Amino acid sequence: MGILEIQKRIVKNFKILGLTKVLSGIASALTIFILARELGVEKFGILSIAIAFVEVLNIVLSLRIWEATTKFLSDVKKDKEASANLILNSIALAIKSSSFACFIICFFSYQYSNSIFNYQIDITKIIIIYSLFYVVFTANEVIDGILRTFNDYKRILFNNVTSNFIRLLLVFIALSFSDDLTLIITAMGLSILLSFGIKIYSLVGLMRNSNMPIDFINKKYPSKFMTYVFSTHFSNVINLANEKNLGVLLVGYIVGPFYAGLFKAARSIVKIIRRIMDPLLDIAYPEFISLVNKGRLNDLIKLIARSTKILGLISLAVGAVLFILSEEIITLFFGIKYIDAHTALSLLVIASLINNISYWITPAILALGKPRYLLIISFFVSVIYIATLYPLVINFNHDGAALSGLLRAFSVFLIGIILFRKALKKKII
Repeated sequence: MGILEIQKRIVKNFKILGLTKVLSGIASALTIFILARELGVEKFGILSIAIAFVEVLNIVLSLRIWEATTKFLSDVKKDKEASANLILNSIALAIKSSSFACFIICFFSYQYSNSIFNYQIDITKIIIIYSLFYVVFTANEVIDGILRTFNDYKRILFNNVTSNFIRLLLVFIALSFSDDLTLIITAMGLSILLSFGIKIYSLVGLMRNSNMPIDFINKKYPSKFMTYVFSTHFSNVINLANEKNLGVLLVGYIVGPFYAGLFKAARSIVKIIRRIMDPLLDIAYPEFISLVNKGRLNDLIKLIARSTKILGLISLAVGAVLFILSEEIITLFFGIKYIDAHTALSLLVIASLINNISYWITPAILALGKPRYLLIISFFVSVIYIATLYPLVINFNHDGAALSGLLRAFSVFLIGIILFRKALKKKII
């Protein structure tokens, strides 16, 4: 298949996955806007901190499996038995890993969360409830990766859009009864569980249509699978600086839930730009792997250049609107109480533009078989981010966290280009 055919397939899948992101983004944005307006800045901040606490610790404690599943499934997907074995065992491993993470998070939060976050509202119960539902989240990621590998983007469209609108509906119902955070977090957690059920149904449909056996043939993974899992997981842990919720969590810890709420509001609007990048990132990884496996490195470079140009132009257009109208957009969607978030929004818009033109760095380096290079990027970027975050937040509150995020984005772009060129040179040799 030529580069033009691959490009056409990417464009086709981008449209489907882009529609998925747009519709899902609308539902997700409406959920956040409703919560922010109904709860007020401080309670919205506490809810955001509890969610961030669970999701950040889950990154540390639960194995990152979907990337390894995608990579090795691409190699064996013509073998139905091997594919079925890898799919089922990956999901089982994801649930086991997340269950372990859940236990540790619940124990730790029960013992220490109220002393760490000394707020008027008891945050421990909120954290524990969300953590129990979050057990299936890693498995959801694995299923999405499997569907992408088989180019089944229509199922992804249905799954993600349905899941996000279910969450919107459940949150709306919960708020109609009470603004109690325990009830609201239960509604949000239940949506994750229902999403898992929908995705399992889709996966079973895919496997049946592909004539894959739906049973555990054996419990062996492909050679080097677990090595790859631990490598990408370790990279992800070191790369906590890239985690969207870390800033919310640290702002909440350092200067309190009010500023965490403002920072969360700014981040929520900037997700519009991220939504533009996400479909291309999801589609590009299996395509990059395919080109590298076939030795078509020149085509890989051409694909990166063309896709980055298109993505950059679209992102710039959207980013310019958000940057120029930051105050008006904050007031329109969140209300006048959140107006102090407009500077953070402007800084995060610039950071997101840099992130978008850097989208190809991680999938390209992984496709070239150099996950340890991601460790190097993650290490230096995390050091820069964490070293600047505390003093900037102390001096500039939530705006400081946004500025630190901008420095992080530039660091990823610069170091990523250097290491990609090095990995490409070694592959050519």
